[in-house]
Amino acid sequence: MELRRSMPKAIWRDLRTQRPAIPPTCGESKEQQELPGPAAHLKRKVPPQHTEPAGQGTEQNTGPGIEALTASNFLLDISQLGNEKAGRRFHRDGAAFSNSNLEERALHLDGLEEQLVKAVASESWDRVCSLIREAAAALASPRQKAALIGAAAPMPEDAQERLQANLQSRLRKLICQGLGYLDLSDAGTASQLEPALSFMKLLIERFKVRGQLEEARAAKQWLLLQGLLTADATKEAEPNLESYFESYFGSSVIERSRRREAAKTTTAGGRYIPRPKIQENPLVRNTFHDVLVTCNKCGFELRSSWVFDHRGKLRTLVPINGHKVCGGRYVSVTGSLLVWDTVQILEICPHNTRRAICVKCRGSLTCTHKKQRSRCRLCLARKQKDARLCL
Repeated sequence: MELRRSMPKAIWRDLRTQRPAIPPTCGESKEQQELPGPAAHLKRKVPPQHTEPAGQGTEQNTGPGIEALTASNFLLDISQLGNEKAGRRFHRDGAAFSNSNLEERALHLDGLEEQLVKAVASESWDRVCSLIREAAAALASPRQKAALIGAAAPMPEDAQERLQANLQSRLRKLICQGLGYLDLSDAGTASQLEPALSFMKLLIERFKVRGQLEEARAAKQWLLLQGLLTADATKEAEPNLESYFESYFGSSVIERSRRREAAKTTTAGGRYIPRPKIQENPLVRNTFHDVLVTCNKCGFELRSSWVFDHRGKLRTLVPINGHKVCGGRYVSVTGSLLVWDTVQILEICPHNTRRAICVKCRGSLTCTHKKQRSRCRLCLARKQKDARLCL
């Protein structure tokens, strides 16, 4: 209103009668608008998409000078192998290994080998499965021998350094050694190893499309790994697998694997019986009084008469892996205290505490700062920093 009062009536009348001029390019995208001046006849060109001929990527990956594919190259395939959360963790481990330098990879592999020895010694089979998954994430696909693919491009210097370090051979050896301690026919064990099992089978199957596995580099290790992963292996192949084990790891691996098969925790007939090593614990005894526990998922009933007596409290032993059929955990029906049948919980040191968390005994769950890892601020801060770097 103030603008209208301060403006002459004639000018205001002209403004009211005029219609705004709409530019002709209104409604067109910026790419379609013509440029003013002498370049008005030019228009922006969209760059053509680069397309590769079919089969070119496969041929490049078969050359010895090209680095073999790892878990970080199969993100879509890994995400389809099963649990989405486990797939993301598996891909993260593979990406962290691929993005590290040669020295960091060697140190990481040294740590995996040391942890595997400790996990087998303490019979922590869940930890063995975790180490196998982490090692499989860093595993590269099989590659053909140079003689079979003719003249090839010279190998880059970084590839020569990785070849000299022999990291992939050590990874395959670690995986085969870890799988030798486990029973892959057990559904619970196989589920804990996913998506590593499916990923390793995928690497082998994709190589078989190009040629026989016997023609691959380190064919002896790959054939051994294939035999371990194949569920329907024939009895004729078992002696060959044992000879491979003896040549790589010695006869002690086979003997330990057989002893473990004969010393398993049983839940046959709905009655729980711990393995002999747990029964030999001086704080574990059989009360011959059954305590009823049920699976929190399917309601399967299990009876246990074995208890852990420590500091005046009786706790009924239940399998740490839970109900293997559905993956549920056992809970008490009568309100009795329960405890998992794992050495890390049941082994008590002379200082009257769990040996795994005892600082004086340098337990497996303690750090170099003489504290428990779950309570050490320095270790927790470092773990959070590493997690942020992996994202």
